[in-house]
Amino acid sequence: MTSARVELPGYPRMEKPPVLEAGALAWLRRNLFSSATSTAVTLVIVAITCLLGWRFLRWSIDVADWGVITANQRVILWGRYPQAEVWRAEAAAALLGLLAGLTWIIWRRPAWSRLRRPMLLAWLASPVALTLLLKGFEAPTLRTIANNLGYYLFRPELLPLLGATWRGPLALLLVATTASLSRASVSGRVGKALALLPLAALLGLNLPLAFQIIPGPAALPIPMVVPILLATLAGWWGGRSLGRVGAGRGRRGSVWLWLATGVAALYILTNFVVGRPEIDPAPVLSAVQPSLWSGIMLTMVLSTLSILLSFPLGVLLALGRTSRLPVIRTTCVGLIEGVRGVPLITILFMAQVMLPMFLPLDLSIDRVLRAIAGMTLFTAAYLAEIVRGGVQAVPREQLQAARALGLSEFLVTLLVLLPQALRAVIPAILGQFVSIFKDTSLVSIVGLLDLLGILGSITKQREYLGTVREVYLFAALFYFVVSYGMSAASRRLEARLGVGTR
Repeated sequence: MTSARVELPGYPRMEKPPVLEAGALAWLRRNLFSSATSTAVTLVIVAITCLLGWRFLRWSIDVADWGVITANQRVILWGRYPQAEVWRAEAAAALLGLLAGLTWIIWRRPAWSRLRRPMLLAWLASPVALTLLLKGFEAPTLRTIANNLGYYLFRPELLPLLGATWRGPLALLLVATTASLSRASVSGRVGKALALLPLAALLGLNLPLAFQIIPGPAALPIPMVVPILLATLAGWWGGRSLGRVGAGRGRRGSVWLWLATGVAALYILTNFVVGRPEIDPAPVLSAVQPSLWSGIMLTMVLSTLSILLSFPLGVLLALGRTSRLPVIRTTCVGLIEGVRGVPLITILFMAQVMLPMFLPLDLSIDRVLRAIAGMTLFTAAYLAEIVRGGVQAVPREQLQAARALGLSEFLVTLLVLLPQALRAVIPAILGQFVSIFKDTSLVSIVGLLDLLGILGSITKQREYLGTVREVYLFAALFYFVVSYGMSAASRRLEARLGVGTR
């Protein structure tokens, strides 16, 4: 359907603007051919571009051997992942694509705004789902649970014999934190007394351990009562600190917190794998060690998990750096400045070499997980400074007004401070995400076969010698497509939220 121009009597006839004053030709004239010098430069650049483009086109059609990509597409995609289990890697890729597609649709439709919070929760839960899907897992049977509860939970004196003395203090730390937080959240003497019962019960279970001697730092023997008391006091202090900011407020929140703590404490104390060896968990997905993850799959896993895990950690570090508590502020400042003061490759080497030194002897972390830990810490340190810049941009008057309305510090931070701070620094945050995606190529230096590592190994095969240009051009195209997609999503989000315009 076309619209006709209406001619009004007594008025001059409406005419179109001159071609050279509006439209594409006018833009070309203003920007590329505005003067003789501009015209000459434009013609030279166009000529060079056409010449280079023609030579690249001839090379890509007549000379380049793209068979190196098509013949090794499975290796490039999934690396050394077992052929029979490739469907799990494909399912993980489909899960990421589904989350990205749903996020794109939901954020473009204002009518579906109620689904945004569940979408964020799905993204936060996706690292667990991806890890279970790619690595595999076992489900404890009823016999396994009953065996371990009887063998391990109620006989903690066996902890030193099993080389797991750290399990008792860690469970105490968790339960003491929840108990202290519950006492600060609930009202009434009965509720406060009930909050202490689980802590007292767990302390009683750990009493047989209290007078055993364990090796300490520098091989100095120390009684087990020392880490037990330290864990209890640290958990109690941490719970009181969280209670002051309003976390876990209310009876309903305390109930859910205790349920989660109970499950976590049972897992810490039993692990569902110790006890009688003939009673084993039932395998659900066969185990595939992360050392076999490689190719594009490893690149996407490293970047996705690093981004998802570093964002909340970076926000917490930024808030900790602006805290009024000297211990928290000093710790966050030291961590941020220490990590930002060294390059990423140094962090990766330290994660591979030094991280196992700080872990229990019976706890071994794969090299891929260590790389994820290093990249997460590195990204979180940079995100903390970005978020801190957004926090400082929020007017103090708004925070004072929120406090005057009776909001707690936790709600002021959650509802007033963070939404405005994060909105102001969306471009910088997405830029850091793009940067860490490209920096995943550095893991090939520490022996992991990401996309560049796999492509480098392919070019060393006899039948593919001399195909370096093809494989690295493919890698450059892959990184460009993903990075451009992230940048385009960032620009659309900025336009949606009016960043820089209102």
